[in-house]
Amino acid sequence: MEYVIISFRSRAHTVRFSEFLRRNGVYCQIINTPKEAGVGCGLSVRLSVKDLSLARRAVKIANFNSFAGFFLVKTVGGRRIVKSI
Repeated sequence: MEYVIISFRSRAHTVRFSEFLRRNGVYCQIINTPKEAGVGCGLSVRLSVKDLSLARRAVKIANFNSFAGFFLVKTVGGRRIVKSI
């Protein structure tokens, strides 16, 4: 399993960004930020890898100053791997 999370330092920005994506037709979820990421407010937006380029553009457009980063999350052999992208 592989997916992308977008992390912010503000819970309010996390929720607003998720709503922004949904209004623009991107399926996403708000999840607890994996501890392996080591950033953010504790919540992140999860979405499919196929929507990454759209999410990158949305972060630039929305201009959230609390943006903390994009992370690829993989599960390999029952172990979660989180990598900044």
